[in-house]
Amino acid sequence: MLSGSEDVLIFQFESMIKRIFVAVLLTVVSLNPSLGQRSLDSQQPERKFEEAMSHFRRGYYGVARQLFEEVKHNVSDEQRTLRSDAAFYEALSSSRLDNDDASFLLERFIDDYPGSPHLSHARFRIGELAHDSNRLRVAIRWYDRVDPNDLDRDVRLRYYFKAGYANFMEEEYDKAARLLNQVKDVPSDWWGPANYYYAHIQYDRGNHQSALRTFTRLKNEPGFQNVVPYYIAQIYYMQGDYDAAIEYGTPLMADARGVMRTDLARVLGDAWYAKENYSRAIPYLSIVVKETKTPRREDYYHLGLSYYFVNDFEQAAVFLAQVTSSEDDMTQNAYYHLADCYLRLGDKQNARIAFEAAQRLHFDKAIREDAMFNYIKLSYELSFSPFNEIINSFLQFIEEFPESQHIDEAYRYLGQALLTTRNYRQALEAMERIQHKNADVYRAMQRVSYYRGLELFTNLQFTDAIAMFDYSLNYGRYDNTIKMGALYWRGESHYRLGNYQKALADYTQFIETPGSRNLPEFVTAHYNIGYCHFNLGNFSAAGQWFRRFLVQNDGRQPAKQGDALNRLGDTYFMVRDFRNAMTYYERAAALPEGSPDYAMFQRAISLGISRDHDGKIRQLNELITRFPRSPYLDDAWYEMGRSFVAKNDLNEAIRCFKTVRDRFPRSRFAKKSMLQLGLVYYNTGDLNQSMVFYKRVVNEFPGTPEAEDALLGIRNIYMDQNNPDGYIRYTNQIGGFARVDDRQRDSLSYVSAERLYMSGNCAQALVQLQNYLTSFPQGRFVLNAHYYKADCQFRDGQYEEALVSYEFVTGRGRSLFSEDALRRAGQIHFRKENYGRALDYFKRLEEEADLEENRQEALIGQMRALRHLGTPTSIIDAAGRVLDNPRMAPEIVREARFLKAKAHIDLNQKQRALEDFEILAENTSSREGSEARFRVIEILYEDGKRAEAEQKVFDFVNRGTPHQYWLARSFIVLSDIFADRGEFFQATQYLESLLENYTSEEDDVRELAQERLELYRRQVE
Repeated sequence: MLSGSEDVLIFQFESMIKRIFVAVLLTVVSLNPSLGQRSLDSQQPERKFEEAMSHFRRGYYGVARQLFEEVKHNVSDEQRTLRSDAAFYEALSSSRLDNDDASFLLERFIDDYPGSPHLSHARFRIGELAHDSNRLRVAIRWYDRVDPNDLDRDVRLRYYFKAGYANFMEEEYDKAARLLNQVKDVPSDWWGPANYYYAHIQYDRGNHQSALRTFTRLKNEPGFQNVVPYYIAQIYYMQGDYDAAIEYGTPLMADARGVMRTDLARVLGDAWYAKENYSRAIPYLSIVVKETKTPRREDYYHLGLSYYFVNDFEQAAVFLAQVTSSEDDMTQNAYYHLADCYLRLGDKQNARIAFEAAQRLHFDKAIREDAMFNYIKLSYELSFSPFNEIINSFLQFIEEFPESQHIDEAYRYLGQALLTTRNYRQALEAMERIQHKNADVYRAMQRVSYYRGLELFTNLQFTDAIAMFDYSLNYGRYDNTIKMGALYWRGESHYRLGNYQKALADYTQFIETPGSRNLPEFVTAHYNIGYCHFNLGNFSAAGQWFRRFLVQNDGRQPAKQGDALNRLGDTYFMVRDFRNAMTYYERAAALPEGSPDYAMFQRAISLGISRDHDGKIRQLNELITRFPRSPYLDDAWYEMGRSFVAKNDLNEAIRCFKTVRDRFPRSRFAKKSMLQLGLVYYNTGDLNQSMVFYKRVVNEFPGTPEAEDALLGIRNIYMDQNNPDGYIRYTNQIGGFARVDDRQRDSLSYVSAERLYMSGNCAQALVQLQNYLTSFPQGRFVLNAHYYKADCQFRDGQYEEALVSYEFVTGRGRSLFSEDALRRAGQIHFRKENYGRALDYFKRLEEEADLEENRQEALIGQMRALRHLGTPTSIIDAAGRVLDNPRMAPEIVREARFLKAKAHIDLNQKQRALEDFEILAENTSSREGSEARFRVIEILYEDGKRAEAEQKVFDFVNRGTPHQYWLARSFIVLSDIFADRGEFFQATQYLESLLENYTSEEDDVRELAQERLELYRRQVE
């Protein structure tokens, strides 16, 4: 709607008259100060009324009002009509003077004289007064009570205009048009304004021809000639007469200002646009966009498309991006052309985003079809499918547009996408939905299920991984390399679950498959087969495979090389071929990456068994010197003591055993060493010292085999002293397992329970073991019974009951069962969230463990417990110790590095955290790797490295991940990056894509994305 000087047009007539009336009145009053003082008494009321009317007609409303008031108060009751007229004109005079009591007098007149012919005029005048104070609703209520036929011609025409204008301003256009129609064709002061507003109503209603006729009347009319031509030009445009609009409007541009200028520029720009003369349209539309306070979406749209059609795609993109704040056909078309602009500018990434937005809308099916195809095609070309959009979209396109000109190309791209997707879980679900599968689909199903299996394996879900590898092997005929990979990793999964026989079958089939020699897993498979046989007790077969591994490996994997040499030594050791065992142990000891301390210890033991005690002692001394922190030190000192006993060098033996007792009091060899000290002193004839150590073993380690042996030694000493009664008194004194008369019952009761446990019948074994512990709380086999009981209860999930017995075992010092008991006790406390107690047990396990596996468990347990209760510094230290162990499993290394990085974040050491996160981020298949990739992006963004963070997001997309939460969080950061650059179109599109394709409802992603989307949409609008 064009704007003009409406307010001036409405009131300019009355205002001018009022100013004249007031000026004249002031002059008359000043020249005739006694004018109002005349008495009515000496004159007739009729003459006085006529005198008042004379003043009223000349505009002397103050004098007139006073005279009308005198007439009203002094006429007789018979002159009621004269009084009524005087009251009316008194009130009318007051209104002309703008007196405050005007409305009151007019309303009182209406109430006092309901039969007066002046009622309509009074009502109209009250309406005018309300109108003048801009109370238009009140004015209209009074106007509606007026009968125009009661008004004289001039007042009636004024009434029609005033009432019509008031209704126009209140948007009562039908009523306004009827009223204005009564005055627009009658010559009067109101002719021009009435025609203007009447034409305006017709213009707004779309009655362009009627509006054009009426506006044409006013084109030369003073007061309207500067406004009306703009309407006329616009009407020509609306009527589709673009040439007339251009011809009529162009000359006006030179003098147009303000709103008139931008409105006329819009008419001319749109007219040239409609004539497809885009180069002529651009200057005018640019004026509109530049000079209008809030340009319309259509203005951006027409200007953007004009630039598009003159091949200025960069400018076109700028303006088309401003159109997309609503969901309608204009937005869909703008997105479609915006995508083409980006495509022509070589910006495929933003082209993909715009095509996606266009295909999301359904207003134009042809645009949706072409946009959807191009969106999917570009997503494929850019490898952009974080949430499996490519495959799902191709399937949707084929289903929705089966007759499309792109259908063959869509099928071709779908086949390629299935073979290259990284979103394996969702891709497999999508392929299952394909009704008619061909060889390409089956080949893709083989590949996708294989890689999905690897993802599950990486995340330690071995049972689910086996199911996926089985699935892949169902289609093994399509790709032999993937078939071999599925065999190998299914074997790995079975091995991790302890299914060594099944693992052996898979590894064997893998290496027997033609082509497996070319795969990196071929050599490792020999090593794994060796371990399967070793764990199954097939030591001869294990040795054969470890030897094959050593030949194939040729030193390329030094840690495995050293380990294989040790296992080869073990296979010979287990069959008592100590000469060959020592050969391999010696080779293993030369490899620092393996376990050289273990190899040296085992070689020493082999020398001892071969009765080369000097060689054994030399080897053990070398071990103690070279590896002062070795976990085999207590073993080494103990075994050295035994060799000195064999050499009858009892003093050196005593020194070694005391070293074990003093330096390693919690070692399982501490009680063995004290037992040996008792024996050595006995052999030297020092029966008192022998008795001391034997009794210490009995007192400190009751119920252990060592205590049994010590009790036998004590018996021999008493017998040597010819004091059998002393032995009886001693056994009665300590009670329990030591009493001679209870020992047989103790043994029989325990053996029955043990047999049930060893046969795997835990349910019955638990009953018998509990009975034994109740009957013999200090029995000879109480340690064994508690451990077996705890083991059964742990396997049955009775963790509280198991913990009681595990803690009993751990409280008895080092034993055959102490390592497992410490490990299980730590695990149960961790499960119960008693992290402090768990930490204590894992620390003890580290100190006391002989087995490498348990030392590793101790380090892992400490790290995990500290995660919940330690300071970041202690977590970093614990994780570092895990990372320093070269034999830790890859998943544990990953966990340790992740916890270390998170602890660095807690200490605000971002750079150190970033180093670890970047290592982890190389493998986004794992949970830690996926979160690490997000943390890298987050740190870079927070440090202001937005371009680098953006690149990391797209790299994340290319790598893919089964942990899509962290990918989704990265998308939210990406939207922030675009928003920071003021690119709100891209920011909103990435968020809309995320909300459309991210399916989880169980986390905070959708809430975070929706908040950002609403914020950035407001910026676009």
